[in-house]
Parts: sequence; C-alpha cells; structure tokens
Amino acid sequence: MEIRLTGVSVTFPDREHPALDDVSLTVEEAEHVVLLGPSGSGKTTLLRCVLGAVKPTSGTLTVGGKNPAKAAELRAIRRCTGVVRQGNDLVHGLRAQTNAVLGTSPSWGLRDWAAVLRGRVPARYAERVRTLAETQGIQPFLKSQVESLSGGQRQRVALVRAVLPEPRLLLADEPTSGLDPVTAQAAVHTLREASGVTVVISTHDLSIARQFPRVVALRDGRVCFDGPELSERDARDIYEGVEVGT
Repeated sequence: MEIRLTGVSVTFPDREHPALDDVSLTVEEAEHVVLLGPSGSGKTTLLRCVLGAVKPTSGTLTVGGKNPAKAAELRAIRRCTGVVRQGNDLVHGLRAQTNAVLGTSPSWGLRDWAAVLRGRVPARYAERVRTLAETQGIQPFLKSQVESLSGGQRQRVALVRAVLPEPRLLLADEPTSGLDPVTAQAAVHTLREASGVTVVISTHDLSIARQFPRVVALRDGRVCFDGPELSERDARDIYEGVEVGT
C-alpha cells in the first residue's frame, strides 16, 4: 500500500511547536522504510496519522489511495494493516497465543471463535503461529498469560500478532525496544522478509536503521534526511541538531 503525505502538519493544543511541520513524503507500495530521529521529532505522530489515530491539521494524507480521515476508508486501511505499537497493547488475562491471533479476528468464523474461547489457536493459524513463535524465540511461552511475560517477550508476541494476518502494510513503532541484540535481529528479519508488503518502522537504533534500503529522518517535525545510506556523520548531525550533510 502506498503512503502519500503532501504538506502534512499536525499541531496539538498543548504544544508550542507542530508535531509535524509541512511534511511531504511518499512511501511506495512494497517499499521498506525506517524512520529515525530524536525523541519528539514526529516519528510516532506520523505513524499515528497513517493509522487515522491523529488527523492532520493541514495537508493531505492517503494510504493505498484512501483517506484515513474518512471512517469507511479508515476501516478498509486498518483491515490491511499490521501494527506494533510502543507498549504493545496486548490484552491481559489472555494467553500469549490468543493475543497472537487477535489480529486475524476480522476473518474468524464460528469454529475459530470456538477454538479461541477454549484457549486454543484456530486450526488454520496454528502452523504459522508456531513458525513465527519459533523465529521470535517465544514458543515456550505461548500458553502463558501475557502479564507473566517480560517486556521483551510481550514485544515479540505483538510482532507475531502484527505479521500473522499477512497484511499489505506493516507499521512498527520502536519494535525492538527492550530486546537484546539477537532477538532484535530476529524481529527485524521477520519485518524485512515481508515480501510485497509496505513496511515502515521507527527506531533509535542505528544498526537497525542501516538494514533498511531507505532512511527518513525527522527533526522538529520536519524531514531532515531521506536517502538510502546513512553515514556516521549524518547520524550524528541528525541527533545533534546540525544541518545534515554540511
């Protein structure tokens, strides 16, 4: 799904400066892009705009040719989108494996609901859940309540939930936060192997950013870098507030 922002600005009443300031950006269908930038630079706001959780104050935004500001079109966008949020928003009181299949619930039939109500994974998803869980190293914890898991384990459950429905668009806000280097690489591999899927993630981890073919950096709500390669100097300039490339 293509994402297209044209002159998008977002202003919150309690903030002196715009969270996004005249951002024009296109992410092509099936492109993989990483968002980089200091805390408060606008990365999360941009992702929330794509999800329709924040409406632009000005400018236009389309996702797959649809306008997320319109309720019917937003529902269509969300049906095709997998999301990993900061905090992962898993449902406490449910097992990890139940949380992992919640992203597929719009397509459930009676047999699927019956399996979930009995604490099982619907049969048509069982093999893929098992494979993804093994890739993320959480197979032993699938039957555990999510509140008993560590933050990193919950983050990996959220990642499985996002990719399980095989969406056309994957959005991940700091998907490797709380993960050690090995599990972080496994998470990135799962996102990057999503062939034919538009993937946009935000991160502060430069080693992860360099694994993506395109880096878009934000600072003070504006795009300050957009390119295929991020040098050490560019990265330093982005975080130190210096004009990139000078």
